Amino acid sequence: MIKKKKKRLNKIKGRLKNPRAKGNKVQHKCIKLLESWGCTVSKVEQHGKFVKEKDLFGLFDIIFINEKGGFGMVQITCNRPHTHSKFQKFEQKFCKALRHIQILQMVWYNYKGWKVFTYKDGKKTVEKCS
Repeated sequence: MIKKKKKRLNKIKGRLKNPRAKGNKVQHKCIKLLESWGCTVSKVEQHGKFVKEKDLFGLFDIIFINEKGGFGMVQITCNRPHTHSKFQKFEQKFCKALRHIQILQMVWYNYKGWKVFTYKDGKKTVEKCS
């Protein structure tokens, strides 16, 4: 009989071993940052055993509305971004008619801060923020 190793869910040397806990921590940081920018934020990502599609359109974790009436969708990741082509294709397909939609990918780099990728008109722009 083969013994399976149990995953440790506790912190070891300040690092979270549970990937869901790390993801939730980064999501809360992102929500606080968007709210400090004056946005109303809602989390649309779902977790569960029988949930087939966890993200909105298979891409986004959070949606927001800013004070000026702009609407945006955000994908949040840790330490490396997802493939940019998926976001660019989504933007080209759906956002041409709806010019007020913002597509963002926010990447949290440990000990460095946020890097925000914005997708507009088939191009991506990068900016760093703390």
